[in-house]
Amino acid sequence: MQDVASVYIHIPFCKKICTYCSFCKVLYDENWVRLYLLKLHDEIKDRYMGEVIKTIYIGGGTPSSLKLNEIKYILSLTNYFNKSSNLEFTFECNIEDINKDLLMLLKEFGVNRLSIGVESFNQDNLKILGRKCDYEDTLNKINLARS
Repeated sequence: MQDVASVYIHIPFCKKICTYCSFCKVLYDENWVRLYLLKLHDEIKDRYMGEVIKTIYIGGGTPSSLKLNEIKYILSLTNYFNKSSNLEFTFECNIEDINKDLLMLLKEFGVNRLSIGVESFNQDNLKILGRKCDYEDTLNKINLARS
Protein backbone atom coordinates (compact mmCIF):
# COMPACT_ATOMS: atom_id res chain seq x y z
CA MET A 1 0.00 0.00 0.00
CA GLN A 2 1.07 3.52 -0.76
CA ASP A 3 1.37 5.99 2.14
CA VAL A 4 -0.85 9.04 2.23
CA ALA A 5 0.81 12.00 3.91
CA SER A 6 -2.27 13.16 5.77
CA VAL A 7 -6.02 13.34 6.10
CA TYR A 8 -7.73 16.62 6.92
CA ILE A 9 -11.32 16.47 8.14
CA HIS A 10 -12.97 19.87 8.06
CA ILE A 11 -15.72 20.51 10.60
CA PRO A 12 -17.29 23.81 9.50
CA PHE A 13 -19.38 24.47 12.62
CA CYS A 14 -18.83 27.07 15.34
CA LYS A 15 -20.73 28.25 18.41
CA LYS A 16 -20.21 31.82 17.17
CA ILE A 17 -18.65 33.42 14.13
CA CYS A 18 -15.42 35.23 15.05
CA THR A 19 -14.64 38.32 13.02
CA TYR A 20 -10.93 37.48 12.73
CA CYS A 21 -11.44 34.00 11.25
CA SER A 22 -11.42 33.55 7.50
CA PHE A 23 -12.02 29.79 7.41
CA CYS A 24 -15.16 28.21 5.97
CA LYS A 25 -17.66 27.96 8.82
CA VAL A 26 -21.31 28.28 9.82
CA LEU A 27 -23.11 28.51 13.13
CA TYR A 28 -23.76 25.20 14.83
CA ASP A 29 -27.08 23.67 13.80
CA GLU A 30 -27.82 20.14 15.01
CA ASN A 31 -29.64 19.15 11.82
CA TRP A 32 -26.84 20.42 9.59
CA VAL A 33 -24.26 18.63 11.74
CA ARG A 34 -26.17 15.35 11.46
CA LEU A 35 -26.41 15.62 7.67
CA TYR A 36 -22.77 16.68 7.37
CA LEU A 37 -21.55 13.75 9.44
CA LEU A 38 -23.58 11.28 7.38
CA LYS A 39 -22.07 12.70 4.17
CA LEU A 40 -18.60 12.60 5.73
CA HIS A 41 -19.14 8.92 6.52
CA ASP A 42 -20.23 8.24 2.94
CA GLU A 43 -17.24 10.09 1.48
CA ILE A 44 -14.72 8.20 3.62
CA LYS A 45 -16.40 4.87 2.90
CA ASP A 46 -16.61 5.53 -0.85
CA ARG A 47 -13.23 7.17 -1.50
CA TYR A 48 -10.73 5.83 1.01
CA MET A 49 -8.64 3.11 -0.61
CA GLY A 50 -6.83 1.61 2.42
CA GLU A 51 -3.62 3.65 2.21
CA VAL A 52 -1.47 4.01 5.32
CA ILE A 53 -2.29 7.32 7.01
CA LYS A 54 0.57 9.17 8.74
CA THR A 55 -1.36 12.18 10.07
CA ILE A 56 -4.98 13.03 10.77
CA TYR A 57 -6.03 16.62 11.46
CA ILE A 58 -9.59 17.42 12.47
CA GLY A 59 -10.02 21.17 12.13
CA GLY A 60 -12.55 23.79 11.28
CA GLY A 61 -14.53 25.82 12.06
CA THR A 62 -14.39 24.51 15.57
CA PRO A 63 -14.64 20.73 15.95
CA SER A 64 -14.85 21.09 19.73
CA SER A 65 -18.06 23.12 19.37
CA LEU A 66 -19.92 19.90 18.58
CA LYS A 67 -21.65 17.77 21.20
CA LEU A 68 -19.65 14.88 22.65
CA ASN A 69 -21.71 12.25 20.83
CA GLU A 70 -21.08 14.07 17.52
CA ILE A 71 -17.35 14.27 18.23
CA LYS A 72 -17.36 10.57 19.11
CA TYR A 73 -18.99 9.82 15.77
CA ILE A 74 -16.31 11.78 13.88
CA LEU A 75 -13.55 10.05 15.81
CA SER A 76 -15.12 6.66 15.11
CA LEU A 77 -14.94 7.43 11.38
CA THR A 78 -11.15 7.51 11.68
CA ASN A 79 -11.30 3.78 12.51
CA TYR A 80 -11.82 3.20 8.77
CA PHE A 81 -8.24 4.36 8.20
CA ASN A 82 -5.17 2.15 8.10
CA LYS A 83 -3.19 4.25 10.59
CA SER A 84 0.59 4.36 10.74
CA SER A 85 2.10 3.04 13.99
CA ASN A 86 3.50 6.52 14.66
CA LEU A 87 0.35 8.40 13.66
CA GLU A 88 0.12 12.09 14.53
CA PHE A 89 -3.55 12.68 15.32
CA THR A 90 -4.55 16.31 15.90
CA PHE A 91 -7.87 17.70 17.08
CA GLU A 92 -8.55 21.45 16.99
CA CYS A 93 -10.42 23.05 19.88
CA ASN A 94 -11.20 26.33 21.54
CA ILE A 95 -9.97 26.81 25.06
CA GLU A 96 -13.55 27.33 26.28
CA ASP A 97 -14.55 23.85 25.09
CA ILE A 98 -11.81 21.90 26.85
CA ASN A 99 -13.03 19.72 29.69
CA LYS A 100 -12.18 16.32 31.15
CA ASP A 101 -14.92 14.49 29.22
CA LEU A 102 -13.71 15.85 25.88
CA LEU A 103 -10.08 15.07 26.69
CA MET A 104 -10.88 11.50 27.77
CA LEU A 105 -12.83 10.92 24.55
CA LEU A 106 -9.97 12.24 22.43
CA LYS A 107 -7.49 10.05 24.29
CA GLU A 108 -9.74 7.00 23.86
CA PHE A 109 -9.55 7.43 20.07
CA GLY A 110 -5.80 8.01 19.98
CA VAL A 111 -5.64 11.77 19.55
CA ASN A 112 -2.10 12.70 20.57
CA ARG A 113 -1.95 16.39 19.63
CA LEU A 114 -4.26 19.33 20.30
CA SER A 115 -4.40 22.54 18.32
CA ILE A 116 -5.82 25.00 20.84
CA GLY A 117 -7.20 28.33 19.68
CA VAL A 118 -5.71 30.58 22.35
CA GLU A 119 -5.35 33.62 20.03
CA SER A 120 -3.75 35.76 22.79
CA PHE A 121 -2.74 35.84 26.45
CA ASN A 122 -3.42 39.59 26.57
CA GLN A 123 -6.81 40.26 28.17
CA ASP A 124 -7.40 43.45 26.16
CA ASN A 125 -6.75 41.60 22.90
CA LEU A 126 -9.04 38.77 23.98
CA LYS A 127 -11.81 41.29 24.63
CA ILE A 128 -11.36 42.81 21.18
CA LEU A 129 -11.51 39.33 19.64
CA GLY A 130 -14.66 38.49 21.62
CA ARG A 131 -13.02 35.61 23.50
CA LYS A 132 -14.45 34.77 26.91
CA CYS A 133 -11.43 33.04 28.42
CA ASP A 134 -8.72 34.73 30.41
CA TYR A 135 -5.06 33.94 31.05
CA GLU A 136 -5.71 31.89 34.19
CA ASP A 137 -8.50 29.88 32.58
CA THR A 138 -6.29 29.22 29.57
CA LEU A 139 -3.43 27.96 31.75
CA ASN A 140 -5.83 25.75 33.73
CA LYS A 141 -7.22 24.19 30.54
CA ILE A 142 -3.73 23.64 29.10
CA ASN A 143 -2.66 21.96 32.35
CA LEU A 144 -5.80 19.82 32.30
CA ALA A 145 -4.91 18.71 28.78
CA ARG A 146 -1.35 17.93 29.82
CA SER A 147 -2.53 15.79 32.73
